[in-house]
Amino acid sequence: MAEQKYNRWLILVAAIVTNLCIGTLYAWSVFALPLGKLFGWSAAAIGLAFTINHGLSPVAMIGGGYVQDRLGSRANILIGGLMFTVGFFLTGFVNKVGLLYITYSTLAGIGGGVVYAGTLGNTVKFFPDKRGLASGLVAAGYGCGAMLFAPVASALIIKYGVMATFKILGAAFFVVLAITINIIKKAPPGYKPEGWEPKPEAGAPKANIPDVMWYNMLKDKTWWVILIMLLCGALSGLMITAFASPIGQLMFKLTPMDAAFFVSLVAISNALGRIGFGSLSDKIGRSNTIAIMYVVSALSMLNLSMTSSVAGFAVSGIGVGAVFGGFMGTMPPIISERYGLKNFGVNYGITFIGFSLAAIFGPMTAATVRMSTGSYQNAFYIALAISVLGLVCAFIYRALDKSEKAAKAKATIAQ
Repeated sequence: MAEQKYNRWLILVAAIVTNLCIGTLYAWSVFALPLGKLFGWSAAAIGLAFTINHGLSPVAMIGGGYVQDRLGSRANILIGGLMFTVGFFLTGFVNKVGLLYITYSTLAGIGGGVVYAGTLGNTVKFFPDKRGLASGLVAAGYGCGAMLFAPVASALIIKYGVMATFKILGAAFFVVLAITINIIKKAPPGYKPEGWEPKPEAGAPKANIPDVMWYNMLKDKTWWVILIMLLCGALSGLMITAFASPIGQLMFKLTPMDAAFFVSLVAISNALGRIGFGSLSDKIGRSNTIAIMYVVSALSMLNLSMTSSVAGFAVSGIGVGAVFGGFMGTMPPIISERYGLKNFGVNYGITFIGFSLAAIFGPMTAATVRMSTGSYQNAFYIALAISVLGLVCAFIYRALDKSEKAAKAKATIAQ
C-alpha cells in the first residue's frame, strides 16, 4: 500500500480555523450585558458563567488530551465540536442562570477545551521541525477567536437579539467544524516531513524521546519547575490583561472608547506573541526564550508602575500581552520534547492546570488590590515580583535541562 501523503500546512490552517470558532468563548463580555438586561441577572451571576468555564478548563484539556492521544484529533473535533456547538445553540433557549451554567459554561466550555487539546496536540506532531511556530499559530487562532467574532456577535445582537445570536453562531460553527474535521488528519506515529532530520541544535527536537506517562511526569522535579514557570507567566499577565480597560480609565484617564482600543492592542500583542516567541524558541532554544519573556514582562511591569503617559501604558500593554501569549506558544513544545508525543495530550492537559490557577487567582488578586487601595498600582509591583520569580525558575529549568543532557551524553558514551 502506498504511503499516505499529508498536506500538513492545510491541516494547520484547518486547525487554526477550528480554534477561531471555539475561541469565541472568550468573547463572553459581548454577551454578558445583553443577557443581564434581558433577564435582570446580576453582574456577579453572569460573571460566574465565565469563571466556571475557566475552572473546568483542566478537565477539558486532560479529557481532550486523552481522546487525542488514543483516537486522534478528528475524534476531538467530533466529540468536543458537538458539545461546543450544541451548548452554544442551546444557550439561545435558556431562561434561568443555572441553565446558562450548564449550556454555556459546562457543555460549550468543556467542548471547546476538548477541541483545543486535539488541534494543538495533533499539529505539534505534524511539525517536529517547527514545533514552536506551529503551536504558536494554533494557540493564536484560539486567542484571536474572541477578537474576530466579538464584533460579529455584537452586530448580530443589535439586529436579532442575544438569544437568537447564540443560535445563529452555534449553527454556523457546526457547519465550519463539519468542514474542518474532513481536512484534519491524524498525525502518524513518528511523522517527519520529507527531507528533514532532527539536528542537535538549540531548540531542535531531541531524538529518541521517551514517551512518558503522566504519573511518571509528575515524579520529574523539572516538570514542577515548568508548571511554576507557566503559572508565573500567566499569573502576571492575567493580572493586567484582565483589567486593561479599567486600568486605562482609572490611571490614565482614558475614555471608555479609547480604553477599548487598548484592550484590542493587548489582544493583538497576545496573538503575535504566541507566534513570535514560539518561532523564536525554535531558533534560540526554549529556556533562552522564556528567560527573555520574563525580562520583557518584568520591564513592562516596572514601566507600568512608573509611567504616567498613555504611550508608556501602550508600551507596557504590548509587552505584557506578547509575553502572556508567548507562554501559550512555548509550553507545548517543551512538554512534547521532554515527555514525548504519544501521551502529549494528557501531559499538556495536566500542565495546563498552571494556566487555570493563574486565570482564577490573577484577576482576583488585581481586583482585591483595587478594592483595598483604590488603585492598581500595587498589583503592578506584585506582578513584577512574580515575573522575577519566574525568571529565577527559568534559570533553574535551564540548569536542570543542561544537567540532564550531560548525564544522558555520559551514559551514551559509557555504552
